[in-house]
This record gives sequence, C-alpha cells and structure tokens, in this order.
Amino acid sequence: MAKRAVVLFGCVTTALFLCILSVYRVSDGTGLAQAAARQQKYVLTVASTRGTIYDCNGNALTGTGKKETVAAVVPGIEADAALNRTLPADRMKEVLPLLEEGKPFTLKLPQAVSCEGIRVFSVAGRYSYPQPAAHILGSLDGSGKGTSGIEKAFDRQLSAGQGRIVVSYPVDAMNRILPGEKETVTDTTARQKSGVVLTLDSRIQSLAERAADRYLDRGAVVVLEVPSGKIRAMVSRPDFSPDDVASVLKDEDSPLLNRATSAYSVGSVFKLAAAAAALESGISPGETYTCTGGIEVDGTVFHCFNSESHGTETMKEAIARSCNTYFVHLMQKVPQEKFLQTARSLGFGQSFEIAPGVVSAAGVLPKPESLKIPRALANFSFGQGELTATPLQIAGMVNAIAADGRFTQPYLYEGLVDEAMEFTEKARQPGGQQVLQPRTARLLREFMQASVEGGTGQKGKPAHGGAGAKTATAQTGKYVDGKEQVQSWYAGFYPYQNPKYAVVVFAEGGDGGGTTCGPAFRDIADGLYGLGLAG
Repeated sequence: MAKRAVVLFGCVTTALFLCILSVYRVSDGTGLAQAAARQQKYVLTVASTRGTIYDCNGNALTGTGKKETVAAVVPGIEADAALNRTLPADRMKEVLPLLEEGKPFTLKLPQAVSCEGIRVFSVAGRYSYPQPAAHILGSLDGSGKGTSGIEKAFDRQLSAGQGRIVVSYPVDAMNRILPGEKETVTDTTARQKSGVVLTLDSRIQSLAERAADRYLDRGAVVVLEVPSGKIRAMVSRPDFSPDDVASVLKDEDSPLLNRATSAYSVGSVFKLAAAAAALESGISPGETYTCTGGIEVDGTVFHCFNSESHGTETMKEAIARSCNTYFVHLMQKVPQEKFLQTARSLGFGQSFEIAPGVVSAAGVLPKPESLKIPRALANFSFGQGELTATPLQIAGMVNAIAADGRFTQPYLYEGLVDEAMEFTEKARQPGGQQVLQPRTARLLREFMQASVEGGTGQKGKPAHGGAGAKTATAQTGKYVDGKEQVQSWYAGFYPYQNPKYAVVVFAEGGDGGGTTCGPAFRDIADGLYGLGLAG
C-alpha cells in the first residue's frame, strides 16, 4: 500500500511540474505577443456592395453612382498630419476623437491621400443623380435593406450578391496594431455583378425621361414593346433621389408615388375600347351620327369639349375629333355586358404583377348594375364617371390594338444572373390572348392615324414613320381657383406600319392630351427613329 502511494505521489508531482513549466513558457512576454499576433485581428469594413439591377442589354442601372474616395486610417503621426492638411477645420475637429482613440477607422476624403497609415479605395455609389428609373428601382434603408420597388421585391437575391472591401490589421492582446505587420485587404465586390435583369432599355428610358422632364410637372410615360408587352421605359414625375428619400416624404407633389402604375380618370382614350366593343358587336365603322355639341340622356345633357359641334361623322371621324356625343349615341346600341367584357379583355379593372412582388393598381371598372343607369352608361361611353385606369393599363390596350388584337400583360422582369452574367433563373413570359378580331384592330389603327394626321393628335405627329394615337382631357370634378383640374393623355403606337412600340404619356393637369402630352410622344418617337430602333 505504501509503495503504491509513493508511485502515485511521484506521478502527480511530475504532472504538476510539467504544467508549471508550460505556464512559464507561454507566459514569457515574447511568446504571449507572438500568440496574440497569430490569433487576433482588427477587421475594418471599408465598403459594402449589393447585387446589381440591369437593363435588358446588360447595362447596370445601379452601382453607377459617383465614385467616392474612402480611406482606411491607422492613427499615427503621418496620418494625423496628412488629414490635417486635407480636411477643412470643422471636419478635422470631428475626426480628432477617432484619431485620439488610436484604432483604425474609415473616412470619406475629398481627394486621394498618399502616406503611411492611410489606405485609399475608390468606391462607386449605389445610385447616380439623377437616377434613371428611380420609381422602378426603389430605395434602401439605413441598413442597406430594400424598402421599395425592385430593391424590396428582390432584397433577398440582391443581398445574396453582397460583396465587401475589408481591411484586417494584426493586433496584440490589447487590440493595438502590431508594428511592422502588414494589413490584409479582402475584396469580394466582384459578387455585385450577380443580380436582377429587367426589360427596361436604358436608351429608351433615357428618351422617355428627357421628354418627361421637358413637358411634365406631374405625370408618367410608359413605353411597351409591340407585341411582347415588355416594358422598355417607365417614368414618373416628379422624380426623387433614392439616396435622399427623407427629403421628399412630406412633399405635397408626392414624388415617391409611381404615377405610371397608379389609377386616374381616363377620359377619351377609352373611346378606343368603346369603338372596339361596337365593331366586335357587328356595328359598321361607317355608322353615322350628327353631333350638335350636346346630347340629352335621361334629363342630363352631355357635351363635347367646349360644346363644339362636329356635324355628321363616321366612327373614324369621331375618334379623330374625339366626339363625346357620337359615343354616347353609339354605345346605346351595344349590349352592356359586351361593352364591359371588351374593356376587361383589354386590361381594365385588372392589376398587373409586372415583376414578382411589384403590382400595379387595378383601377375601377364599373359593375354591370351601375350601367343600367342611363347617365352612368353615357359617362362610361367616353371614359368618364367612375372609370379609372393606370398609364400602364392604357399602354396595354394600345399594345393589343397595335398587335392585331392580341392582348399581352405588360411585364418588367427578365430573370436573375450570376457573376458571369449567365441566367440562373428566367422569367416565364406571359402568354398573349386574342381579344379582338384582327379586322377590328386594323380599323382602330386607321382611326388613330386619322387623329394624328388631322385630328386632336396632330401635335404628337413624329417627323418620320407616321403614328396612330388617341388623346384625352379627362374631367376630375376638382377645382382650383375656379378652374377644373383635368387629366391629360396621349396614347399611341409608333411607327404606323409594323408598329414597334406603344407609348402613353399622362399628365396631371395640363391643357389637354394633344397640347400637353402630344409633344412628349413626338419627341420619344423621333428619338426611337434616331436610335434606329423603329425600323
């Protein structure tokens, strides 16, 4: 027993000695510093990026902002002196506490600085100014999360494409930079090349934005490709900067509202749907009516614009001159259900999901029972009353007319791409549906051409290729300083032969569709011709 106790005591003593030796060796000052150097780093994130949003040609719509100089600064005599020479006094005062703290930090500089302790990077902003298609792209919150538009709808996918520029500094156990040791830079921003592809065409978007800036204070422009329904441009005015959303939150003009996907009073552009319903019901395009400037329905007189008397007209002339009384008379001959069914088939009363999670307003299409009231039917005949629609819906109707009667829901989303710009997901394109006879669509195009050539749409006539269009000046029943506020529309296709684009221009207010919106249509059409996109 005593022998065993001696052996056990010897083993324990030996183990204790080895432990003490180990602690002594590790606790040596040099060894401690070396171990800390191997195990500790001070990590500084200089910049974070996010997946890119592209147009249909692979042109980046985001990540194109002004490049900024961002520095990773290690406080020290040289760095302190360089910053003192570079920064204005008030800015230097703000930076002093960071320098005194002694830890590396990031700082935006007005210019590049070259000295020990300062490493400079050039970083592009997420958005440019002005930012094309701002209402479509949306914006981010302070943490970089999407809060509206495509940024919100595809936040998960765009966040997955996140990259960073990170600088790592070796530090000791006290979190102090180790002298003589080099920092390491890790740059994964190449990941931002993955992202979302839209149907927008930057060239056409630019044309539409310039036209909107020239002619519209509050309004929208939509350009669809015929017959696919791809949204090649979508503009809303007034504009906003995605980098400064807070500054416009209380603006009475609502710059954050996407007017292209919001519903408004329609007015006479709806006469295209009324004419389509009449033609589809077997009524001849040669049907005549004599306009005297007003027509009485159930004790109420409905007037043409400014009570103008148009005389005897056919359907073509009534479209070209935008005669209200002709259509009040005409639609009393069309079954109401047929009228509503035609309007529904052309997209009225429907919301469009133009991209996953991005939905337009449905607007208001009257119910059958409301049209049993003669005055309600009369109003509906020329696009007044409770009817509302979005510029996108009106563009969808024009696209169907230009596409020989085949309606295709407008859409914005093409798919997702990886860093090599290869599609990892392609959107399923919406299938079209024949909603009008080709003969009906052809007649409507002829009527719309007459409007451009000699009717209310003359101010939108392009220099080349011809066009077809319908104007509207929709009453709202709202008055400012004794003057009724109207909604102005110009909805057309271009060129006339073999149409390539449906273009809708909308303005809140203005002096009528032809006067206010027509010139914007003309500029866009002429721009398409100049770019060689209309041939």
